[in-house]
Amino acid sequence: MRSATARSSCTCPCPDALVAIAPIGTYGARMTLALLVALVGCKQDTDFQQLYPRIATAPEELAFGEIAVPLDGHQQLFVTNAGRARLEMQVAIQGDDAFTVDVPAEVVGVDETIELDVTFAPGSFLDYAAEIVITSNDDLTPEVRIPLSGTGVDAPMPDIEIDRLTVDFGTVAMGSNSTEFLLLRNVGDAPLELGTVGQEGSGAFVLQTDPSNDVVGPHSDVPVIIQYAPFGDLGDSGELVFPSSDPDEPEVRVVLLGNGGGDYAYPVAQIDCPGTSAPPIWVDLDGSGSYDPEGFLPLTYAWTLSSRPDGSQEDLTNLVSDTTRLFTDVAGPYEVQLVVTNAVGTVSAPDRCTIDAIPADELHVELTWDTPAADLDLHLARNGADIFTPTDDCSFCNGSPNWGVAGSDDDPRLDLDDQGGFGPENINILTPADGDYVVRVHYWEEHGDDVVVATVRVFTYGVEVYTGQRAMQRNEVWDVGQVNWPDGTFGSYSVNNYDSPDRTCTP
Repeated sequence: MRSATARSSCTCPCPDALVAIAPIGTYGARMTLALLVALVGCKQDTDFQQLYPRIATAPEELAFGEIAVPLDGHQQLFVTNAGRARLEMQVAIQGDDAFTVDVPAEVVGVDETIELDVTFAPGSFLDYAAEIVITSNDDLTPEVRIPLSGTGVDAPMPDIEIDRLTVDFGTVAMGSNSTEFLLLRNVGDAPLELGTVGQEGSGAFVLQTDPSNDVVGPHSDVPVIIQYAPFGDLGDSGELVFPSSDPDEPEVRVVLLGNGGGDYAYPVAQIDCPGTSAPPIWVDLDGSGSYDPEGFLPLTYAWTLSSRPDGSQEDLTNLVSDTTRLFTDVAGPYEVQLVVTNAVGTVSAPDRCTIDAIPADELHVELTWDTPAADLDLHLARNGADIFTPTDDCSFCNGSPNWGVAGSDDDPRLDLDDQGGFGPENINILTPADGDYVVRVHYWEEHGDDVVVATVRVFTYGVEVYTGQRAMQRNEVWDVGQVNWPDGTFGSYSVNNYDSPDRTCTP
């Protein structure tokens, strides 16, 4: 009797039975033959399904357009395994060698997507074409071809030039100083963007004029003034590092010498720099990795906040310990500098840390203003709701209304509410629901400040899509504009300020 859990059945004798019943002799041979013929029609009722990989790619082609020689362009190709078994693939480029592809993995798991970085680097002023060819173990689509195209063009380029690459201050007595200058030129035909100037070696050299992050126009120049004030008579040496947008010379180094240069190993300031933050959030900065090769310990620390975005009101919490903190209250770049001094008074070159504050919330709205006492309020409304509408207007009155499914990330949050001047205030939604959102500013109370200028910035998907300013008086409302979701676009309104029809806070 067959078990009730058996997964197959047969309407004729099973093969194993043939061995047991086959007799010897002519009659037995005929019976055996008959049974074998009957087995041809025997069907196995087997429940079995093979698992296959299935490849999907996007986009269908990569068109780089015009790229200036000798620059390069980058685009991404996404490969997804939509099947039920792992996808094994090989990636090659057929055609012009101006195209290259970076393949992070050749095996793609089930429901996994990998990103291929494709580079187009034209070497001359020609049209280029090629194909990415992906072969895989997908039996339905064993080969996928992605067309590539691009054109190399002649375009204006920046070109950095510094009039001398070694600056020797000669002999300078301790207690006095000497000044020299460099001339940094852009001899190219396009604007030259300078990065943050780095400094290495002795801290006895000080930049009097710092061209960091400047833009130098075509065929223009900027002076760089350097002062040398020795700490002792052992001699000093160091380097200035000038990063720029020059495509074939992205970094230029200038050697600094004083009192013969010496062979002294200077203390080194080092910041463990996080690089980015998601405002509004605290950022911890650690300088404990700083050291003195000569062993003159302990070190003393001097932190400075060199720059911060417009509208930020924050500063470092501690300026003299090996660690400090910074509250990144608005989006944008912050630059922190650390200098250490050893036990015998030798000062290091400064180490710099740039923190790019990029909102993590998909919708981030900021408000700042230009007076120290007035109280302005930021509002974000859904469904075209008027100001102070219960539940549909997020503001100080209702800082976290429920706009979606419980436990989801589509509710707004008033994360910063400033009542004492300047701001900032901000409202955030991690993952907004589809729809339109109105941004407003209300001048709640003047506290003696009279007219103020309000500034609003809107970020969607981490990118700034709007910045605007408006002069306002007490109780006026500025309808700034509308965020459209999921497009992430912003349309500004052109209506004049109007007196608020309501000052009633009803959560």
